[in-house]
Amino acid sequence: MSKVKFGVCLPIHAGASAWDYSVNIKDVKSIIKSSEQLGFDSLWVCDHLTMGKNGCNLEGWTVLSAASQLCQSMQLGTLVLSATHRPPALLAKMGATLDVLSDGRLELGIGAGWRRVEQVSYGLPWEESAKNRLQRLVETVEIVKGMWTQDVFSYAGRYYNIKDAICNPKPLQKPHPRIMLAGRGEKLLLNVAKYADAWNIDETTPAEYCEKLEKLRSLCSTTGTEFSHIEKSLENFILITENKEELMKVAEWSNWVAASIQSEYDNKPVAGKLEEMKSKYILGSVKEVTNRIAEYVDAGVQHFMLYFLDSPSMKSLKSMAEDVIPSL
Repeated sequence: MSKVKFGVCLPIHAGASAWDYSVNIKDVKSIIKSSEQLGFDSLWVCDHLTMGKNGCNLEGWTVLSAASQLCQSMQLGTLVLSATHRPPALLAKMGATLDVLSDGRLELGIGAGWRRVEQVSYGLPWEESAKNRLQRLVETVEIVKGMWTQDVFSYAGRYYNIKDAICNPKPLQKPHPRIMLAGRGEKLLLNVAKYADAWNIDETTPAEYCEKLEKLRSLCSTTGTEFSHIEKSLENFILITENKEELMKVAEWSNWVAASIQSEYDNKPVAGKLEEMKSKYILGSVKEVTNRIAEYVDAGVQHFMLYFLDSPSMKSLKSMAEDVIPSL
């Protein structure tokens, strides 16, 4: 894949930005329109229900549906859906409909889910075992693919059963919209090799990214999957600035986020000092950010999905499009 792609992650929950951000739909619409005007390739939403400050959080799929009518060229993706937030057959129907509404621009990112408090408070299925959550994810992907590609589809799994399910109209993309799995564990990577068209990992170092890719390459060889078929992507936080005070705001924000979910997410340690964050985030001047992006590209990243930490300001968004990307 010759062209590196860049996507914008929408700030749809309070606290999504280091700039004391509260959800404002006018800001979200403005970011969507500006992202397209600036030439970004894709637009992404997360799938949480109560993630924001005081639980203030827009529902991602609804936002993505609205976004499909506010832009015409960007791919529209979920980063990522929790497999247990929607019954698989219903998700297949929703995905097909959105692909039709958007003229074939859906990218379905999906994961096993990790936020127990959301699941339990909303009465959704929750598995304490990561192994069982992964099995639910696999069954969800199998059902979605089956309903997108077959006229009538039945399925009998450990968790889900459907009988003579019809999904018409079918997605416009053939054989189906790209399915992306997200995560870093070896068992997840094995299922990427088996089922996915794309793989995503959240903030990490270029060196770790390279290590994960080599593991994925090995697993693709084991499963007989063409490694080049899978798009390799990275979700990360970015701030383009030379202002030390602004960088320190990112440090304060990151520690607040980490502390607020520490008890729910064992693999998300408190971020610590600014220099530690710079090892995993993309922070600094235009030159520093350009060099950092280049390191990730050398490590194998083909598609960047970026949370701009100064939202709703467009400063970093515009600088990324006008200063960084042309310099790569």
